[in-house]
Amino acid sequence: MFYEIRRETALPGRGEELARWMDEQVIPLHEAHGMVVVGAFTEAEDEDAFVWIRQFRSDQERREIVERVHRDPLFESDVRPRLGEFLAGDAVTVRLVPTARSRLRRRPNQ
Repeated sequence: MFYEIRRETALPGRGEELARWMDEQVIPLHEAHGMVVVGAFTEAEDEDAFVWIRQFRSDQERREIVERVHRDPLFESDVRPRLGEFLAGDAVTVRLVPTARSRLRRRPNQ
């Protein structure tokens, strides 16, 4: 099991819009395909930054979920075209593996 912390950077002045869009459309789409999104955040020191934490059982599960999301008609018709409206560049992703005694070794609600 591992977590991904993804930091997206909005175009200048679009951070609030990005956060709302992620919360209302992008994250629910990912969750509908089985992704566990542990949390979503804005940064106190950067109004254009959005951070979300995703949890996966394995690399294979991650690949399968991301593939399903990217094949979804909503992603193709609405999400993908709008990425350029909001994002200033590529996301920064950090992969974390919980230690043996970490409380984060289980999925939420287990």
